[in-house]
Amino acid sequence: MVLDVLLDSTYLLPSFGIEVEGLSDEHIRTLREAWSRGLVRFYCLSVVWVEVIGKVCREARKSGLEITNVANKAIRSLLESGVYEWINPMPDAIKLAFKLRLAGHKDVIDNLLYATSITRNMVFLTMDKALKDFLIKHGFNVENLMDHRQLLRRVRV
Repeated sequence: MVLDVLLDSTYLLPSFGIEVEGLSDEHIRTLREAWSRGLVRFYCLSVVWVEVIGKVCREARKSGLEITNVANKAIRSLLESGVYEWINPMPDAIKLAFKLRLAGHKDVIDNLLYATSITRNMVFLTMDKALKDFLIKHGFNVENLMDHRQLLRRVRV
């Protein structure tokens, strides 16, 4: 059975040459292997670009990197490689995102990601412990939240 997996923006940052704590090159290779073996399908929410652009520019400014060439290659890879399917939030997900915001969770992109994963019955691949803690505290289902290690164990790669 193929798992549909919605990616948090954190998992897109390595495409821009940004290291993510806890996500090694080996993890990235193994995730790609899971995709190439047909064990998972990776989805990205179109609105995640808001976070990606902000995070990439912030990291580039901190490290003094010129990111134009890297960004061009990363964008092309993310959009054209066939590894990622880009989707938009549906009305039910937007309604759930409103509910999360009204419950006090201020990160609207994370709200849309979580809500989309719930309404489309997807795994939400995230390392965001604060989001998970918030969801648990407020009685939301977190069974579909996984980090890459949990996902790789589940698909046995």
